[in-house]
Amino acid sequence: MGILQLPYLNIQTTNAKTGRHSERPPLTIKQHAPDLQIYQQHVDLIHISQRAAKLYIDQQQAFAESNLQTPLRLTGEIVAEAKRKYMDHLAKRRQQGDQMMKIENGRGGKVLSHLAKVNSESPPKQLVTVNMPRSAFSIKFHYEPGELTFSVPSNTIDIHVTRREPEITIPRWETKAYVKQKESIRFQAVGVSVNKEL
Repeated sequence: MGILQLPYLNIQTTNAKTGRHSERPPLTIKQHAPDLQIYQQHVDLIHISQRAAKLYIDQQQAFAESNLQTPLRLTGEIVAEAKRKYMDHLAKRRQQGDQMMKIENGRGGKVLSHLAKVNSESPPKQLVTVNMPRSAFSIKFHYEPGELTFSVPSNTIDIHVTRREPEITIPRWETKAYVKQKESIRFQAVGVSVNKEL
């Protein structure tokens, strides 16, 4: 006795698959240097003034010590020396007059012989060695320093700055979709199969 099988339809399907591709380029910023311009006028004239230094040397005292004097000063010293000698002579005569008065009072003793000896003797000679000028301070110095003055006119500086804007580039980001695997369907008819065994 045989078994009868009816034919049937075998269906196989495959799902579709999609993929994505993204592009993200970077952001770029480019900054240019600013334009800087500097203007300055050069100085045309520089004024320089100078006052010379002065040195004063006073040698009057040194000349006087060396007996090298002006006629006016020499005359003044001669008059002063004559006056001093005159006053010394008056003092000497007055002293001797007082001694002579002792003779009248009987107390003179050897006054006359003493006065005669004093008036007849010359003063002893003395050797004196001096330096000319006698002192380092006999010559006087006075110094006035000089002066140097500069006058420079000032000029202003003009500075101009031109600003430059930055260049910013923002590229577009894109995402693309594509079919990675297409969908499909397959049909297969399965025939009759008869078992002939008894």
